[in-house]
Amino acid sequence: MQLTICLLSTRMKKLLLTIAVVASVSLCANAQKTKASSIEKEIKADINRAAGMFYARSTAKIPKDTPAPKGKKPFYINHYGCPGPFYLDKSEYYTETYAILSKADSLGKLTPLGKDVLRRVTMLRDDAYNRDGELTVRGAQQSRTLVKQMVERFPDMFTPQGYYSVRSTIDNRCIMTMQEGLLQLSAMLQPIVARSKASLQEKRFMDPVDKQLTDQRLDSITSISYDRFTALNSNDTRLMTSLFNDQNYVLHNIDAGRLAKRLFLLAGNVQHSEIADKITLFDIFTSEEIRLHWRKQNAWHYINYGGCTLNGGYQAYLQRTTLRNMIHMGDSVMKRYNPLMHLRYTTSQVIMSMACLMDLNGYGLHTANLDSLEDYGWANYRIAPLGGSIMMIHYRSDRNDPDVLVKVLLNGQEARMPIETDCAPYYHWRDVKRYYLRKLYRYENRRTNIKKNK
Repeated sequence: MQLTICLLSTRMKKLLLTIAVVASVSLCANAQKTKASSIEKEIKADINRAAGMFYARSTAKIPKDTPAPKGKKPFYINHYGCPGPFYLDKSEYYTETYAILSKADSLGKLTPLGKDVLRRVTMLRDDAYNRDGELTVRGAQQSRTLVKQMVERFPDMFTPQGYYSVRSTIDNRCIMTMQEGLLQLSAMLQPIVARSKASLQEKRFMDPVDKQLTDQRLDSITSISYDRFTALNSNDTRLMTSLFNDQNYVLHNIDAGRLAKRLFLLAGNVQHSEIADKITLFDIFTSEEIRLHWRKQNAWHYINYGGCTLNGGYQAYLQRTTLRNMIHMGDSVMKRYNPLMHLRYTTSQVIMSMACLMDLNGYGLHTANLDSLEDYGWANYRIAPLGGSIMMIHYRSDRNDPDVLVKVLLNGQEARMPIETDCAPYYHWRDVKRYYLRKLYRYENRRTNIKKNK
């Protein structure tokens, strides 16, 4: 009798465990579907998000902050931002697209829609003439607005006693973004103690180089996987049919995939131009085509700057010098009397890799399945849009406070770090420093061991 009860009990435990596992898997699947659906809804709500890293970060309103623990006030901000909206840095994106359509038009091969698209591309080409990589009017305004919002959001940081170190990489659009931000800061604070600089010296911690990592980005396995993903997410036949009246001409004279990609890139950049209120190019694509183009672009960014395990999963570590510098600066200012801000401007690729390396909001995702990115909520326009930034803000009660707290803002929004805390979204600086230094040490130790074993 006792044996029977024992067996039943064991079977019941197994049954309950099975039910629990099935329920857990079901909840996880539903959560992933929800994330993918959320991305789809966001792009439908604002089609410009389909531009991915060329999406212009919104400045509509200042996000609300979770109140800091009692007595804590900000005393140091370490800001890394990327340029605002700019003209594409390669004029051929405009000129080659124009040339393809113009030649077809001269041969009578364009449909009425094709002719109208040529008209719109001509307008974009003319607007961007001799402006390669230049900040647009919208980009300048966005840069000013973001600094204005920063001053209004953290008034304790912006006083006559504060010091502001403003630096940029030597990219034209980054320098222009820095200048606009500094002009806004000086217009709001009088007097102001600030110094700006843009030189190659900044590159070592604002846009570092690592040939070993970049050589691994598109190894044979990764290239084959991405090419397969691209093939499964491409269908440009309908678009070519809508633009050209002779598909035999398209077959022999047009690289359909390349032209579709260029037109989609231009469509995403219309939002930044001075003629954004006059034309659009997204209307030549169906909603499904827009989704597919965005997916290919999103996967490309994940492979190059994220934790894609196809190429090893370490591409984000390209920014380890940047993260180490951020930690070093946080330690070096602990005893300062007055507020200090480091305002840095670099490329959007740096911001994306930093967000992945720090695993903000779970963007440090590691997977080889490019089809699953939306399921995990990994979307390029969420991580590093134009005007995007990572800000680490340090809080204390006074300069002798032994428990400094930090919080991170990703694109102005409070972000999660993969670190335990009892006061989220605030984290104890000692825990943050320990976690990231250990992470960087493990990576460097791995590289050293690999070299030794070769």
